[in-house]
Amino acid sequence: MPDLNRTSRRLILRDQVDASDIRSFTQSTGWDFLGDIDRDPERGVFYEAKWDTGDGRSVHYIVDEFADVCYMVVANTDSDEAEETLSQIAGSLAAWTSEDLLNDCYVHVYPAGWAKSLLRLGAGAPLRAEDSVVSHVVFSSEHEDASVRSAAVWAMVYTAWPEFKEAMVRLARTDPDPQVAREAQLALEQLTESGVIEP
Repeated sequence: MPDLNRTSRRLILRDQVDASDIRSFTQSTGWDFLGDIDRDPERGVFYEAKWDTGDGRSVHYIVDEFADVCYMVVANTDSDEAEETLSQIAGSLAAWTSEDLLNDCYVHVYPAGWAKSLLRLGAGAPLRAEDSVVSHVVFSSEHEDASVRSAAVWAMVYTAWPEFKEAMVRLARTDPDPQVAREAQLALEQLTESGVIEP
């Protein structure tokens, strides 16, 4: 289950960004490296490193093998300050913009590519719902291929937007694939428990 308590959007890094790029960038900022954090596969996190920015914020680099992405996220109670830090990171490291993430979804015809782009879109979605993203994910939740519908469920979970409640309920109750229906039901329960969706 992705982390629903994030205080910033996840800045999805492009595949060409490697460990040396991140090391060079974080050293140039003067942030203090706090170390690696234990794996937490339940959150989808298979590797995490953390830096103290010196102003009450921390920056995290996360390898999420479930969504097959690497991203940076900022822990800060002030969302504007968190966004400012993410903009600083995006200015130095190759990252996906929200527009790029959505546009990439439209170039995939085959289920495997479609599902991968959906998961990346969900993982990199902004904190608040955007109609274009909601429309594409809901449209994908009706795809004939079960793997695409499953990816749509998890994209909904990554966004943690209440706007997806109706689509999740439909999938949980009527999806012809029992596995997709189970995943949608589990997602509904977890998002309800976390307060994202009202019962």
